[in-house]
Amino acid sequence: MADFPGFKKVNVSFSELAVIVRQGTPSWRAALENVAGVYLISDGLTGKLYVGSATGAGGIWSRWCVYLNGHGENVRLRKLIGEGGAARAEYFHFSVLEIADAHTKPEEVLQREAHWKEVLLSRLHGHNGN
Repeated sequence: MADFPGFKKVNVSFSELAVIVRQGTPSWRAALENVAGVYLISDGLTGKLYVGSATGAGGIWSRWCVYLNGHGENVRLRKLIGEGGAARAEYFHFSVLEIADAHTKPEEVLQREAHWKEVLLSRLHGHNGN
């Protein structure tokens, strides 16, 4: 897998993310595990969006690792994968909307996540249920 392209250029498919995580690609891991932030999962099949956030140890890296099960324990994504099968996650693309210092208070990151959900209408027209 190619080296980490910088936060503004991250746009990887589910299968690319799986390779990055399984190989523990050093440049990706170093960049993503040291930042908190808000990320976007785009559903290439429906165009629906999911906005999520990552805080604490492991940053975005550890949060994205959880998505290798296809749904990252999100209720709507879990339902989608349950109905469409594990291959349904192959339509997902991951990108970074905003990064924060790993020591940023979780409440601040959650406020930014809520902002992006509102801006992108991901509660009304996307995969966010909260």
